[in-house]
Amino acid sequence: MPPSSKFTGVDFSELPVEHLTANLTISAQGFRCLRGEFVTYWRQGRIQREIDARISQCWILRHENTLAGYITLLADKLVVDETILLDEGVQYRSFPAIKIGLLAVDRRAKGAGRRLVEWAVEYVAEEVSPTVGVRFMTVDALYDSDTSPPYDASGFYEKFGFQFADPNESLPPSVPYRTMYLDLKPLIDLLSIQDIEPTEN
Repeated sequence: MPPSSKFTGVDFSELPVEHLTANLTISAQGFRCLRGEFVTYWRQGRIQREIDARISQCWILRHENTLAGYITLLADKLVVDETILLDEGVQYRSFPAIKIGLLAVDRRAKGAGRRLVEWAVEYVAEEVSPTVGVRFMTVDALYDSDTSPPYDASGFYEKFGFQFADPNESLPPSVPYRTMYLDLKPLIDLLSIQDIEPTEN
């Protein structure tokens, strides 16, 4: 009988997402991501270098001090061909956004990726948007045509409501990713309503 995974029975929806700071030391020893480059990024210090350079921030999920996954967020600009906010009187085709830069989870940590994305969406809508003008999140969903079948991460993000910035893009794309975006305004509006609703004594 094969040994059980170190994450067997862990409900990641109940675990806190922690901001990676200098005071939080965690090793990637044993971290098994489907895409090996995301393990290398961590082990070779790319994540920490980008944090130190103030060009991204990172949050992690861990279980018993074992890394289960991480996500990075950074500033971005969404560019679309259509005037997607025309019905609101906005004719721009480019908008400020917060980007999911890297999302990596241990392949044995079922539900960790969903937890990190759901947390990030809520964090941006609840904490970032009220402070600066941003209503969109973006992600460059990895598309690797060198594998068989091609590795296409866009289906994962579609489950959260992300749409293609260029829905007519031909495949394989000219770059190894497909840019997607999520409109946070419905969630922002919902959170605003909840903030003003009176509470019962």
